[in-house]
Amino acid sequence: MSVLEIARLRLRDGVTVAAFVEQNARLEREYISILPGYLSGSRQTTVTDDGTWVISVGWASSADADASMASFADAPAAKSFMALVDPESMTMERMTEIPAPTSRRTANATALYLEGIRDGQAREAVTAYTGERYTQHSTGVRDGVEGFVEFFEGFVERNPERQIEIVRAFEDGPYVFVHCYQSLGSGATKWVTTDLFDTDGNDKIVEHWDVISSFTGANPAGRTQVDGATEITDLDKTETNKARVREFVQRVLVDGDGAAAPEYISATTYLQHNAQAGDGLEGLGALLKQLAHQGITMTYKNVFKLIGQGNFVVTYSLVDMGGQELAVFDLFRLEDGMIVEHWDNMEPVPPAAELVNGGKF
Repeated sequence: MSVLEIARLRLRDGVTVAAFVEQNARLEREYISILPGYLSGSRQTTVTDDGTWVISVGWASSADADASMASFADAPAAKSFMALVDPESMTMERMTEIPAPTSRRTANATALYLEGIRDGQAREAVTAYTGERYTQHSTGVRDGVEGFVEFFEGFVERNPERQIEIVRAFEDGPYVFVHCYQSLGSGATKWVTTDLFDTDGNDKIVEHWDVISSFTGANPAGRTQVDGATEITDLDKTETNKARVREFVQRVLVDGDGAAAPEYISATTYLQHNAQAGDGLEGLGALLKQLAHQGITMTYKNVFKLIGQGNFVVTYSLVDMGGQELAVFDLFRLEDGMIVEHWDNMEPVPPAAELVNGGKF
């Protein structure tokens, strides 16, 4: 879990505020900002009326905070900084973030799903859980409360028997990701939905993107599009895991450097939930070889969103698959900095003439 360190100090006699501000900025620029685990932009400096300076710094984990303290005394910028500080006045304290098991943002997103769609209370749910605007990117659904009601009242009427299960849900800042399984008409049709919600300052939903595809059952590895790990762990590694996936996506998926995949995907454990792929790097390679044999290329044209919490990171991208533009969610689970599990969901991007909202992105 992330931690916040707070230092309180006073300046040595004769030290000017301008001199201290200059060295404080140098310390952040040359030392703090380049350390592993530093939460970018988190360092804040204030001064009280009695001349006490208060400096707070956020770290991804206690281990990162400990490492920064261990190397602090030897850093040239730190030595110059401490030369201006009265050492007798300096105190340190540390606070650990305790995240709520389910925040109001996630609760609102899942309630819109379960109450509005599963329970058939479309108007009541969309009114309760959305904000002053509700910008929609779901195929066939118009913007706003009335767009949601128009679409889902008809959906409920056409599908009187609905089983909807939220398999995974996590959040990152104002964003909430939901991974859902739907069975309609006693299993006559089955769907996998991946949804991304943006929320406002009151945790109400203001924008929504989704991808919907058919549930196809077991893949060559015997896995489905929704089974597998669900527990969110390693909250202190959220930013590190996001950075790893961001680098993987850029190098391997966008730039097309397939040879770099083993730098990011575990060679010992890679559980695959793609409907056509087997486990491991071998399974991924076999799928790509099969596509190449069919003359199908897969190009990630734009990565629109990347969010994560703990060991889970998800991306939402525009992908060209053999000339067909697709909206694609890729969900990754990481252990020790390596990708060990992957789910995806793909949906064709509708032609512009068929759009009833601003489009998939």
